[in-house]
Amino acid sequence: MTTDIPLDVYTHALNRVREAFQACLRYDEHHAQELLQYTRNELKHFTGDLPIVGHTGKDVPFLTDTFAEARAWGWLEFVSGAYQLWRERPGAALVHFKRAWRIWRPWNMDASQETEQLEARREKVRAGLWLGEAWGRVMSDRAPQTSQAILRATLAELQRIQALDLLQETLTQQATLPPAPPGSPAYRQPTPYIRRLLPA
Repeated sequence: MTTDIPLDVYTHALNRVREAFQACLRYDEHHAQELLQYTRNELKHFTGDLPIVGHTGKDVPFLTDTFAEARAWGWLEFVSGAYQLWRERPGAALVHFKRAWRIWRPWNMDASQETEQLEARREKVRAGLWLGEAWGRVMSDRAPQTSQAILRATLAELQRIQALDLLQETLTQQATLPPAPPGSPAYRQPTPYIRRLLPA
């Protein structure tokens, strides 16, 4: 049972993943990869491949038993997606950002404490901002519509929870990403792609 796992396992995992994100921002790809792989292997050892434990029969993929578990797995998936964007692999990034979004979705409404609920909402918004950017870098016919729909919904939620600081933080971080590939919606657009939806 994941509820029997010591809290420090999740705390250490979260700290390593956040360090991996800082490594991505510094373009230290090898260090980021090492931290992500180590953390994924450790979490898999304790909770299985992905936190699908405790499945209740509802459509709730990536259900986590505790908020600490959600925080560790949610950040692992989010940073894994960001790492793939820095490696110019938006398709792989989509998978991870979707997982992060799904991990945070139930806690968005069901967290027992108000502070946890707010954190879950912010992390779901963060995942949405990066998911929209990843779609903007994918070469497919539906990428422009999908990216803009995700980003518009995320901006609306961001306004609801008054998380403009998170938007500014994300804009600064995404500005360090490599240029979008030719043929993608974000090619020759302002970086990050969400800027095209923001008021001038």
